[in-house]
Amino acid sequence: MKLWLKLLLIILLPPFAYTQSTERDSLLAIINKHSKDKNEVNALVRLAENQENFDSAFNYAQQGLALAENLHYRKGKADCLLRLSSISGWQANYSASIQFALQAINIYEAINDKTGAATAHAIVQGSFREIGDYRSSLTHAFAALKISKDAGPMNFLMPGHSLTVPMLGEVGQTYLLMNRLDSASYYTQQAIERRELFNNSEWNFPVYLLATIQTLQEDYTLALKNYRRAIPLAIKNEFFRDTLQIFSGMSTLFRKTGQADSAIRYAQMVATSPNPRLETKNLLEAVSNLAVIYKELENKDSAIKYIELNNTLKDSIFSNEKNREIQNITFNERFKQQEIIAAQLKYKSKVQLYTLIGGIAILILIAGLLWRNNRHKQRAKEKIEKAYRDLKNTQAQLIQSEKMASLGELTAGIAHEIQNPLNFVNNFSEVNEELLKELKAEANKGNLEEVKTIAKDIAVNSEKINHHGKRADSIVKGMLQHSRASSGQKEPTDINALCDEYLRLAYHGLRAKDKSFNATTKTDFDNSIGKINVVPQEIGRVILNLINNAFYAVNEKKKSPHPLKGSEEYEPVVTVSTRRLSPPLGNRGKIEIRVADNGNGIPQKIVDKIFQPFFTTKPTGQGTGLGLSLSYDIVKAHGGELKAETKEREGSIFIIELPQNS
Repeated sequence: MKLWLKLLLIILLPPFAYTQSTERDSLLAIINKHSKDKNEVNALVRLAENQENFDSAFNYAQQGLALAENLHYRKGKADCLLRLSSISGWQANYSASIQFALQAINIYEAINDKTGAATAHAIVQGSFREIGDYRSSLTHAFAALKISKDAGPMNFLMPGHSLTVPMLGEVGQTYLLMNRLDSASYYTQQAIERRELFNNSEWNFPVYLLATIQTLQEDYTLALKNYRRAIPLAIKNEFFRDTLQIFSGMSTLFRKTGQADSAIRYAQMVATSPNPRLETKNLLEAVSNLAVIYKELENKDSAIKYIELNNTLKDSIFSNEKNREIQNITFNERFKQQEIIAAQLKYKSKVQLYTLIGGIAILILIAGLLWRNNRHKQRAKEKIEKAYRDLKNTQAQLIQSEKMASLGELTAGIAHEIQNPLNFVNNFSEVNEELLKELKAEANKGNLEEVKTIAKDIAVNSEKINHHGKRADSIVKGMLQHSRASSGQKEPTDINALCDEYLRLAYHGLRAKDKSFNATTKTDFDNSIGKINVVPQEIGRVILNLINNAFYAVNEKKKSPHPLKGSEEYEPVVTVSTRRLSPPLGNRGKIEIRVADNGNGIPQKIVDKIFQPFFTTKPTGQGTGLGLSLSYDIVKAHGGELKAETKEREGSIFIIELPQNS
C-alpha cells in the first residue's frame, strides 16, 4: 500500500477512522437539530471521517462545507475541504484531491492552524506524486516536514506525535520514484532512526523502503537483512497487509540472486494471498517473477499461466496509468497554472516581505528623484503646450491667409468681370444723353418721324443698360455670397454654371495681376447633370483653387526655358469638364468634375504628398500648402473624393467625384 494512503489511515484523520456507535449517534443527534451553527459543522466533519462508504462521507463533507461558508466559519470550511481531499485521494480522483487540499492550505495558513496546514500538505504531496508531478510532491512534503519540525508534536489520532517521521518516509519514497537513490536512502535512513511512532519502536515501512532501495543498488545482503527485519515490525504494528509488499520485494531479490526456490516461495505467498488490501503492483511484481523463473526452469505450463496473468495485470495497470495520465493533463490545463502557482507563491511570501522591506528605502529615494523629475516634466509640458498653442494659432493664420489669397484672386477676377457690364452701361448712357439732345432739337423743328426714330434708339439703349446693370448686379451678389462665411447648408446648385463662372473669374483674376498671362480655356459640360445638393461656397472654393493651380502650372511651363515640344510652340490650355458617372448596380450615381492642364505635371515621387497640409511645390512665399488640403477635406465632407492623375512634362488632371444626391 502507498505510504501516503497509510498516512491517511494511521495519522491524518482518514475517512475510515471507525468510532463507537455512541459517538456516531451523538453526532447524528447534533445534525438532526438543524441548529446551523459551528457545532453542526464539526459534527459533519467527524461523520465524514467515520463513514466507510465513500459517497456518504463525501456528502457529509459537502454539507459541512456549504454550512461553514454560510457561517463564515473558516476553520470548519478548511476541515471539510481536507476531508473532501482525503476522500478524493482514496477514490483516485487526484486532481480533485489537489484542488481541495490547496484551498484548505490557504485557509489554514490564514488562520495560523499549523496542524491543519501540515495535514493538508501531507495529503497533497501524495496526490501530486500519484499524477507524476514529483517536484510539486517534494515541495509540499518539505512544507509539511518544516511545519512539523517547527511546531513539534501535533494532536492527531495518535496524541503527542508529529509528522516528521512519516514525511521523511514520504520524501524517501518520492526520491525513489525519481530514481535518485542516494537522496531516497538518506531520507529513509532518517525516518528509521527517529523512533517517534508506535511507542518509540521502529516503523516497518521505512525499513522495507530501504531494503527496496538497496535492492536497486544491488546491495543484496543488506537488502535481505532489512526485508527480514521489516516482517516482524509489520506484524507487531498490526500491518499484516504490509507483509505482502515485503514478500514481493524479497521474491525480486531472490530472483536477481539466482535463488529460484526462495523466489518462487515468496512470490507464491503474494500471488495466492486472499488479503483484499493486496496492491495490484505488488501482485504484478510477484507474478512477473514467477513467469520469469518458470520460463528459466522450462516449466512451460506454469510459465504460460503466469505470463498470461502477468499480461492481464499489466493491461489493468496500463489502463489505470492512462486514466491517471488523462487526469494529470486535465489538471495541468485547468488548474495547475492557477492555484498551484498561487500556493507556491505563498511559500515565497517571507522572502518577498524581506525584499519589500529592504526595497522601501530605495523606493523612497527613487520617489524623491521621480518627484524632482516630475517637476521638470511639468515645466517641460507647460512649454510644449505653449508651443502647441502657438502652432495652432499659426496654423489658423495660415489657413485664413490661404482663404484670403483665394478671395483676393477671386476679387480680381470679379473686378475684371464687372468692368465689362459697367463699360456697356456707361457707353449706352452717354449715347442716350446725346440722343436726347438730338430728340429735343428735332422736336423743336417739328420733325416727328425723326423724333420717333431717336426715341426708338433710346429705348433700345435703355434695355441694354438694364441688361448689363442686372449682369453687374449678379456678379456683385456672387462675390458677396463667396465672401460670406459658409453656413454649411447644402442647396441645389447648378454645377455647370458654377464651374463656368469660376473658370472665367480665375482667368480674369490672373490677367488682372499679370497682363502678359494668356491661356486657352475649354469647357465640356454634361447638361444632363442638372442641380445637385452641395454647399456652393465651399465647392466653389475647391473649383477655384484647382483652376488657379492649373493656370499656375501652364504659366510656369510657358515661362520655362524650353517651352517647345518638337517644332510646335507651346500653347497653355486649361480644360474644365463635367459628366455623370454610371452607377454600379444598387448604388446611387455620381457626378465628376475634371480640371485638366497641359503643364509640367507632378513628379510621381510626391503625388502621394500633395494633399498633405503645408506641402507645396510652389516657391517660398507663393503658396501655404493648404489649398489642396482644404479642398480635399471639403470634398470628403460632401461624401466625395478628390484625386489626381498626372504625367511629368505632359500635364495633370484633378478629379472631383460627388454623389448625385449628396
